[in-house]
Amino acid sequence: MPLVYRSIVTVPPDHDVIASASAVLSQWLSQRGTAGARVVFTRSGAYELSKRSRAMVLLHQNHEEDITLLRLVTESDKPDGVWRTTVTAVSDPLRLHHPYIWVDMTADPRSEIVDSERLDIAPPDAVRMLLNEVPGYDSGHRVPAEPEIVRGKDRSAVHALIDAIGDPQRRYAVVVSGAPADMTVSSWRDTMAGVLSRSTGMCSGHILDAAAQEQVDVLLPDDFDVPAGGVRTFLPDVEFSDAADSLRHPRMTPHTLDTAREGGRVRPWVGLALARSVRDNALDRPLPSALHDIDTLLNEEEIDTFIQEEEGSAASPRTPLTAAAAAPQAADMIRLLRDRIFATSQEAKRLRAEAKQLTKSNAELAKERERLVTEVSELTEELDSARQGLHATRHELSWLRERLQEEGLYRLALAPAPPDPRLRPPHKVEDLLDRITEDWRFPHLFFTIEDRDTVRELTGSRKESLWVARAWEALLALNDYARYQLEHPDSSLSFHAYLREPPDGYHAIPVRRLAAQESDHVRNRDKLSEKRVFTVPEEVHPSGEVPMFAHIKLDTEYGICPRLYFYPHLGPQTTNRIYIGYLGRHLPIQHSN
Repeated sequence: MPLVYRSIVTVPPDHDVIASASAVLSQWLSQRGTAGARVVFTRSGAYELSKRSRAMVLLHQNHEEDITLLRLVTESDKPDGVWRTTVTAVSDPLRLHHPYIWVDMTADPRSEIVDSERLDIAPPDAVRMLLNEVPGYDSGHRVPAEPEIVRGKDRSAVHALIDAIGDPQRRYAVVVSGAPADMTVSSWRDTMAGVLSRSTGMCSGHILDAAAQEQVDVLLPDDFDVPAGGVRTFLPDVEFSDAADSLRHPRMTPHTLDTAREGGRVRPWVGLALARSVRDNALDRPLPSALHDIDTLLNEEEIDTFIQEEEGSAASPRTPLTAAAAAPQAADMIRLLRDRIFATSQEAKRLRAEAKQLTKSNAELAKERERLVTEVSELTEELDSARQGLHATRHELSWLRERLQEEGLYRLALAPAPPDPRLRPPHKVEDLLDRITEDWRFPHLFFTIEDRDTVRELTGSRKESLWVARAWEALLALNDYARYQLEHPDSSLSFHAYLREPPDGYHAIPVRRLAAQESDHVRNRDKLSEKRVFTVPEEVHPSGEVPMFAHIKLDTEYGICPRLYFYPHLGPQTTNRIYIGYLGRHLPIQHSN
């Protein structure tokens, strides 16, 4: 079962972490009904909470060495999969400087769910309850259940925040936000508490008032700024001396939050976007070495407790039989055997269904392997082509310098090239959205994307930078194709032909990324083709919309698999522009409709 959530905090040595954890977990289970209220934390044991949920308590104590380990494991069968939550409290003063509490959550998705990113992952309520009751710390810095306000009048609080951001021992993210001008600090804290609810236990949240904002602006380098009305997520291992490291720490602009805000409420995609980078960081960091042996020990005791519970439930007391009782006992034995035969047949049926599903999964994996082999081959070909181009460019540069030296222009031959005036391609979705709204960057393109949230759904994914880079390359190629057509009005070159043999001095992308047309199935089915009708100006079409079937593939894997749809309006009596109508996850097709 893949790990989908992890939170680890230390607790002050003078705090009775076992007693606090027992009380909080007992209260948490009581919310599930009477069965949860019967769970006992003073001994190890297994419990049935309902037909679809179970719990197990593990209590390991060594009074001679003053060791107490408490673990609660809950497992629930839900429509989207099997969810398992493990809460562990550790007190071992002889070996550990601090007590620990850590929470792991795993999920085993149902077979019909292909992309695990579609799971609705939220921290267990137990995490919030524990952090409200138990003071949790990350490398000496408090991890609150909800964002805390940092006020400028308390300079020690501001410096404590800066120290936490730069602490090289920090494991988890620090999320900092400045309150927008039209909201009070307290109101913004309440708003951000809802936004960061999916990141509880995996980060510490901080809200700056105006005075604290000014001080933070002075103390942090410009590249690592916290925008007023925006959000900055500081991941661990911040390198203030390296400006390029700022790109690693997600930054959400005030404009982005303004577009996602409706009064004091923020649209859910903002919380999802912030949680992705926070959760990825938490999952990438393994258990501390001090806890690894404890985890192994408790895993073994979980197996032993399960076996003991099974043997205890199967055992029955034996009493001498009288002749009168022998017949009923024989009937009971027959009934018991029939029940066991039925249970065995059901188990065999389940195993056959599982074997069938595994066979199907193996076939899908084989197909996926074949697709990946093809993609690797294509990428290798693209890499070889890029290397050849680089080699040719270096050869040409060397040849030009030699010619300059032969002409006696020695200083010019040795002079370094001036910096490239073009900006580096964006790495984040928000940077891409900010740039495409500036008309001077793409004078031959027109963006009619009405729902920017479809673009922002790409935020926070592990592949965000790849998708953004490919979208940027596609926009450069489309803009240059329109420029080429404008500069060569007699040319009848299609975009496909343009990509196959790009003219010198014009941007291009690999031609295999282009899909010049949709399949007949998509174009002929109203439910599918209507999804590909996008807005254009009325001078392009009187109705203000046109079907866009030409698109560029930004990825070929399963899941989000983004697409960029466009409509060229080039030639005589046209606007001589290309219209971008959609950028976002793969639109419905035959297999997903």
